[in-house]
Amino acid sequence: MDFESLKQILLEEDNVEREQRIEGHNINDQNLPFEKVKIPKMPEGDFFSDGNIYINKHHRYSAMPDHTHEFVELNYMLSGSCTQYVDGKKIELKEREILLMDKDIVQSIDELGENDILINILIKDDSITTAIIVNLAKSKGVVNEFLLNASSEYRNHDSFLYFRCANKVEVQEAMSRMIIEYYSKDNYYMRAMNLLLSLLLINLSRVVEEDSLEKHQESDDNILEILRYIESHYTELNLNGLSSKFGYNPNYMSDKLKRETGYSFKNLINNMRYQAVLSLMRETDKTFSDISYEIGFSSTPSLYKLIAKYTNKTPKELKERTMRKK
Repeated sequence: MDFESLKQILLEEDNVEREQRIEGHNINDQNLPFEKVKIPKMPEGDFFSDGNIYINKHHRYSAMPDHTHEFVELNYMLSGSCTQYVDGKKIELKEREILLMDKDIVQSIDELGENDILINILIKDDSITTAIIVNLAKSKGVVNEFLLNASSEYRNHDSFLYFRCANKVEVQEAMSRMIIEYYSKDNYYMRAMNLLLSLLLINLSRVVEEDSLEKHQESDDNILEILRYIESHYTELNLNGLSSKFGYNPNYMSDKLKRETGYSFKNLINNMRYQAVLSLMRETDKTFSDISYEIGFSSTPSLYKLIAKYTNKTPKELKERTMRKK
């Protein structure tokens, strides 16, 4: 499937769109309690049953009232344009532009016309720490700062970024390939989409830097340098070693990491180890003992304890589940 063929498919009316066009009002297919709650929250529901990324077309011919999300969302204007209100700010999203919204932010969308195709890309928020620390290029752009914020349950989720990126070839290519992967659903499509998401975010970071877009004032400009160092040395790193490397007192370093990322040093290390475990289970035939040593543990029971922190599955069950998601 090529992108133009997919675009023609997406231009066809689905059942909800047909009903909205005929009836002239919003079809609440997500069953949000608009009559009970002024601004309802769209739950994760079954969006992420196949992985941490979900893509769908926004239904045309009716406005979408104020709502929030339990997940991070990318809106991509595949064709046409639309008017959105995000955190009370009006945004005219034009063709091939992107809007990146943190979870819990209030969004509404005016009615889309026949040729207006808006693609929603939903990202499960607990995967974002991996994107920022493991997969994403370590530039000091505002996208990175945004993702650090989105991955922390201790911060207010009130951020969005609007990318005027219609002429950015690398961004358009990554976005097109990711959408095609999702709708084609070939073998290993979710793995491919995660790699393409990382590539997309890298290129969006570059867009921001190139345009000198400064949405966030960095209270400390070396946090990402510290995270880069942790990523490269997590298998043998301790807090004292990290603090010494950057000239900080260990207590200050501990507070700094918690303040900037929402995670303790130990939690950051454990998260990197767990993500490495998932990758090794998915991509290699290494034994649990081999995996333990590769991620910096001296014994297999330490690996079992780590897995127990993140899932109620046994290591064997986790490996089987991870292999099924290839």
